[in-house]
Amino acid sequence: MTGRGIRYPLAAFALFLSCSSASAGSISMICENPRREYRVTFNEDTRAFSADDTDYRVLAVEMTQERYVVAGLTVDQGPTFRAHFRPYQKLEWYTDNQLYQTDGCR
Repeated sequence: MTGRGIRYPLAAFALFLSCSSASAGSISMICENPRREYRVTFNEDTRAFSADDTDYRVLAVEMTQERYVVAGLTVDQGPTFRAHFRPYQKLEWYTDNQLYQTDGCR
């Protein structure tokens, strides 16, 4: 067997690894409310959403070319949220189906 027979399978395997790791991941942003800054993160593989150390339940993800929004529930019967990652970055908080706070993010 020549070196050429070994090189191509290794190159194909390396390409596979780079493509599979590029498709996986998380997206995050720093947001600020009147009291403090906090980091929100959405793991695209596990569909897990967290703000600092608090995990929230994800209900829906809207991902199009124009928009990337994650919606879900907070803890202890608290408000719902909509995290906008694209085209702008902000986090909206809702209670009783009414928007009550918008936190700017970067």
